[in-house]
Amino acid sequence: MPTIDDFVRPKEWVSDFVVEMGKVLRRWGQERYVPIRQKVDEDWREHELVEPLLKEVLVDLGINAAFFPAEAGGTDMPEPATFITVIAEELARIDSGFATATLCSVWGLLPILLPPHRNMELCMEFGPKFCGDELYVGCHAMTEPAGGADIENFGRMKGKTIQTTATLDGNEWVIQGHKIWPTNSGKVGDLYAVVCTTKKGSVDPNDFALILVPADTKGVSVGNPYQKAGMNADMNSDVWFDEVRVPKRYRFHGPGDDLKYWKRAITLGNIGSAAMCVGIMKSVYEIVKRFTSERIVGGKALKEHSIVADMLCEVAMLIESTSAWMWTYTREVERSQDYGREPWDERFVLKTRGLALFANNAVERACSRAMDFMGSYGYAREFDIEKHWRDQKVIGIWMGGKGLKTLENARYWYDLETL
Repeated sequence: MPTIDDFVRPKEWVSDFVVEMGKVLRRWGQERYVPIRQKVDEDWREHELVEPLLKEVLVDLGINAAFFPAEAGGTDMPEPATFITVIAEELARIDSGFATATLCSVWGLLPILLPPHRNMELCMEFGPKFCGDELYVGCHAMTEPAGGADIENFGRMKGKTIQTTATLDGNEWVIQGHKIWPTNSGKVGDLYAVVCTTKKGSVDPNDFALILVPADTKGVSVGNPYQKAGMNADMNSDVWFDEVRVPKRYRFHGPGDDLKYWKRAITLGNIGSAAMCVGIMKSVYEIVKRFTSERIVGGKALKEHSIVADMLCEVAMLIESTSAWMWTYTREVERSQDYGREPWDERFVLKTRGLALFANNAVERACSRAMDFMGSYGYAREFDIEKHWRDQKVIGIWMGGKGLKTLENARYWYDLETL
């Protein structure tokens, strides 16, 4: 009988190490997370359950260390897109909010972690913290109260709405600004990767800056966590930077290169978002398959009724089609040289926006259809369909939302000039 492992995942593209890591995470999730999943959903304010679980995955299972070079204590993962795709999918099948918190610990650092543009000085300084025995969590501070998705919309806004400023004063950057909603903000984050501008209102890509700010630096303060409809394992709050001073070397690369390599992180974020959608849909598949097999209506299993079979078919098709597209783009980014591009090419950003949008729509449809046919059981907490239904909505909102994803994908395919 088919299982979630029979959906598209080209075995020849995924190394044995990544396959085994996926299996380890699946076992860990079933044993450690699923039994307390609903309790975790209530732990949005204190994260008393979440942080020990984060330590188990980020530290004990080595997710934090995956992208750091061996010299800094890491495992030097050679295939970042493939690794992110598998890990995001497996964790989101358990809880997409927890998957978000896990992956975002290193997401903001990818521009300095991935070859060939590693910043070895920063890797060596912060590697022992991320690769050590204690929990150390990263946070990518990007979104701002006024600009929202304008920061991700660099193709048109070109950074001119970024309000968080970085001013060089001798050998220090002085950072002033306000970020909102970043994953792992609040009391969770230990190190912020902050999107800044060195000249407010500038459209010059050289003024786009990525700068590291340890959370315990003088002038950094955080607000209370926001209570959301879903993704409660991901803590979001406000972060203020009031004349915060950090060493000059904490800028990732410098003028032009900060933006260039940041685009690679955005591409991987798009692919990771799609993988989370696939993970949620695979969980939905398992839930509706079990429910419609065990529930008897009219003398036969619910799945044997044609109208229900139509829903089951659609859920399977949504998973299969999204997986096929996701793995095609994962491979394309991983082997970018075969396509005459660098992995930080902006065209990958624009193309993967379409993938993320399709996956957003697919998971929303899958959750809704499953809930329709499970009726009140789908809406009840017992079966977790309603959890996935709440959680998945956030994936469609982040990284510019569906609006920006639509525009940017259209920019690639149709050469839009004014949008």
